[in-house]
Amino acid sequence: MKYNPDNYNQITEFLDYIRNIRKYSEHTIRSYSTDLIQFSQYLYKCDENLLILNIEKQNIQEFLFSMHAKKKSDKTIARKVATLKSLFSYMVKNNIIDNNIMTNIKIPKISKKLPHLLTKKEIDNLFDIDLKDNKILMEVCILELFYSTGMRISELTKIKICNINFEDCTIKVLGKGNKERYVFLSTSSLSLLKKYLSIFCDINQIYLFGSLIKNRKLSHHMSEKAIYNITKKHLKRISNDEKLTPHSLRHSFATHLLDSGADIMSVKDFLGHESLTSTQVYTHVQLEKMKRDYEKSHPLSK
Repeated sequence: MKYNPDNYNQITEFLDYIRNIRKYSEHTIRSYSTDLIQFSQYLYKCDENLLILNIEKQNIQEFLFSMHAKKKSDKTIARKVATLKSLFSYMVKNNIIDNNIMTNIKIPKISKKLPHLLTKKEIDNLFDIDLKDNKILMEVCILELFYSTGMRISELTKIKICNINFEDCTIKVLGKGNKERYVFLSTSSLSLLKKYLSIFCDINQIYLFGSLIKNRKLSHHMSEKAIYNITKKHLKRISNDEKLTPHSLRHSFATHLLDSGADIMSVKDFLGHESLTSTQVYTHVQLEKMKRDYEKSHPLSK
């Protein structure tokens, strides 16, 4: 679909700002870009000469109504509102426009969906695998780090070897908004990691999981897509749930910690959440499990 070139230039300027000044992650930038290009295409369809700089609140509302009409989820619409709020906030702060029409447009509430995760038995099955060759060793190392640390795929992909501390049993990772935090390694993770390093990692290699392209291995990391596909392959091996992803191992990490009595504030820090609200979804998982156990076991529930 087409869009007004002036709108495209305004969007590009904003994306450059969040990339170079705000240091947003590439994943976030891609999401913002997708949302804003879609919005500019919508404006072009309404009026080829309509500029983002000149639109009114009604234009935004009609765009959101069109999203509802297309049966887009609450989460998708909320993200698009948040993206537009960021764009207009940027334009006001940089004196590009005078009035922020997004001020009174609220981000819709997102219906809470419980995350897809693995049971402890499925976790046992996931790691019940013969390390018969080096390729399997590398793949299990990826799985182990996901589950034992609760890292995001973007964090795991960019682990630098120099940020692994074997004495403290920690890894320094770069999370959302370029915020650093430390994750902890279990004894089994340390052992597996040492074995992996001795076989796979070369002298002067920067990233733990080097690029699969041979001449880029020392200086570049493996792609998120490659790590996603490796993880997905093993999740399919132990479960029929097609919605399980690498992020499900992060969900499982948090849920199993809380199940074992971990403090929710500690889990929040382990996950690198800014807000406790993000972590509290896992307490809902616990409540759902308790409810199922009650309905299954209590005489009066039958």
